[in-house]
Amino acid sequence: MTSQPRAFFTLDLGSATTSAALVGHVGGRWRLIAHTSAPACLDVEGVLVGLLGRIELTDPKLLAELAGVERPTLTTLAATWPRLEARTTPQRRIAVLAGSRRQRRRLEEAALRAGWLVVGGSADEADLVALSRMVLSTRTAAVLLGADRSPAGDERRHLPDLAALAAAAKRLRPELTVILAGGAAAFEATFAGATETGPGHDLAADPESGRAPVVAEAAVRATEAADPVEAVPPQAAAQPEGVDLGSEATDWVADVPAPEDKVEGQSKAPEAPPAGDVPAPPVLAAVRDSAASTNDFDHSVSPQILLAPDAGAGEPAGAALQQVLEGLRALPNDSRLGVARSIGSLAYVLDRAVEVVEVGLQGGLRARSEPIGGGHSAVLSSHACFANASFSPADPSEEVIDSVFAWSTTALDRHRLTDRLHDLRLVPWGDADGDGAGFRLAAAKAAFSRLIDATTELTAYPMPDLIVAAGGIFASLPPSVVALAMADLGRRPGISQLVCDEARMLGPLGAVEDEAERRRLLANLADDILMPLGCLVLPAGVKSGRTAGQLRLQGIDTISEIELHPGAIQVVDLPPGRTAKAEFEFRDSVRLGTRGHHFSVDVGGGLCGLFVDLRDIPLRMSDRAESRRAALDAWQRGMWPGIDE
Repeated sequence: MTSQPRAFFTLDLGSATTSAALVGHVGGRWRLIAHTSAPACLDVEGVLVGLLGRIELTDPKLLAELAGVERPTLTTLAATWPRLEARTTPQRRIAVLAGSRRQRRRLEEAALRAGWLVVGGSADEADLVALSRMVLSTRTAAVLLGADRSPAGDERRHLPDLAALAAAAKRLRPELTVILAGGAAAFEATFAGATETGPGHDLAADPESGRAPVVAEAAVRATEAADPVEAVPPQAAAQPEGVDLGSEATDWVADVPAPEDKVEGQSKAPEAPPAGDVPAPPVLAAVRDSAASTNDFDHSVSPQILLAPDAGAGEPAGAALQQVLEGLRALPNDSRLGVARSIGSLAYVLDRAVEVVEVGLQGGLRARSEPIGGGHSAVLSSHACFANASFSPADPSEEVIDSVFAWSTTALDRHRLTDRLHDLRLVPWGDADGDGAGFRLAAAKAAFSRLIDATTELTAYPMPDLIVAAGGIFASLPPSVVALAMADLGRRPGISQLVCDEARMLGPLGAVEDEAERRRLLANLADDILMPLGCLVLPAGVKSGRTAGQLRLQGIDTISEIELHPGAIQVVDLPPGRTAKAEFEFRDSVRLGTRGHHFSVDVGGGLCGLFVDLRDIPLRMSDRAESRRAALDAWQRGMWPGIDE
């Protein structure tokens, strides 16, 4: 082989599926050669060998060029070529303690946005025994005790008891991580020795209240009353070594010197090296044991008591605490956070506002990045992860059941729908055709809608230039159906290009620590990894009637004139790689970025063409289940022919 590898693998090790891709240095730049996905239970080495075997059958000369002069076997290539890995962090639960209901809600919101499963209680709502039982549950991996920076009377009088309770729990469960946020940090001394002694010791009394022994006794009673058969999951029993405060914040502005040249096609990344100079692969992650489960949580136990900002710190409020909790929860190469980092780099490379919605088995992500400042030399980014945005939560609430009902085109009772959600979680890659495919779509759209509802601050921004669908469930659905889901749920007036991360490479690319290197890679690979779905045109204020106006689409050698109908989705054929000038003449004044009757815009093509969505904003459907299902089915059948076959 050559001294410098000309190819590397990217691996997105999800909870449901493993996605693998091969990136090779061809024609003076990094290109996506091939990608595949398989159930997460399969051996990673076998998946990589199978991917190389497909390349060998399709283009043996290309594989020989990437392998070098002395071409080894496929097994050797799979074992020796570098790997860029991202891994889904298993869901973990945090118990939130506060002195007041108001403070509890603020802390819970920060923990939810950081991707935790959250249970909470406040001293003015529950007694100490109930709070102890919640904290000492074997499913709880961390405890967040918080207060305002200067606690008021309603919080201050409860904090000594809550701090003593948390310290007692720490003595009984040394593996438990405790975070003291805001004014609760003043009680750090209460935890002196809590990480060094075992369950048989009493907690020393607080010098001011003297009530700590009572709280410790309540904690012991709660332990005895706990469910004896509740097993400790691996991800709950292990803790990260600490919080990486150097990681990217939820909202951050990165000042980067503007590069001298632009790559063709709106790219501002540094120029790619010449063809004869092969750059080093971006990340040479150690080859992991293929027998290891993707759910293994390999952080070491941290006995420390962590101090964090209060729930109002940062911009927006709670962003600083969210960052700390995110660093505590997530693996160092977490794929969901990697997607958010890649979107920030992509916004800079393309010089466009970019949003991503990612839905997976363990949760979901919504993120937005856009270039700002003089010469667009900086990027403003915001993101939020939600465990509840899983397409199949482990314990679906009534709200989750209702959200799936709202998007289902099949008549199901609540018990049957709940059973199907549990089946989907157990075998997420099964039942992927016919009626099962329709149910998967309903579950994905329900998770998508929960993400939208939980991130109103991102919805307040204008329609982005580019919307990315990411995650295994979107990659397994037809492109036209994914585009329809994005049109159904991302309802803001404007024009946006719709794309899909089909190869699931944004997560692994986000694991590249060097920002400049990540931008160079995305400048090379953006056209390869972002599958164009189409262009969405979504005007607001279209009134009902026989006609809404006219569309005149002028391509390179053709001109099409189309009548627009209110309340409908009209799809115009526009292949990937093609651009056209679209001139809209509306009967009534509408909002499409600005308000007016006439608009002339440039649109790009995709696998689904040009979407002109003249339905209401927000989308209004009948409250009657039968009418709602009929409307959804009518829209879906136009995008998904042969769904019943």
